Amino acid sequence: MLESIQLVLRFVVQMVVAAALFAAVAGVAYVLWVGDVWLQKQGVPDYIKLGVSGVTALLFALDVICFVCFTVAETWKLLRDIIVSI
Repeated sequence: MLESIQLVLRFVVQMVVAAALFAAVAGVAYVLWVGDVWLQKQGVPDYIKLGVSGVTALLFALDVICFVCFTVAETWKLLRDIIVSI
């Protein structure tokens, strides 16, 4: 019983840390997006707007993909460890 609680506790800690890292990277992507909006108001050339928008979208998309992959992998490990402990 104690082993199962430790497994679940380890999973919860990993998910909290992953969510904090996700929030930090998403915050950076948001700041870049705000900068992109500001640049558009300044009338910068289209290729600069496109580049900044692309970097912002890529950063956020990679953040989401990595978070989902990490969550699925850690869930799989938790289920595997629970099955082994039974």
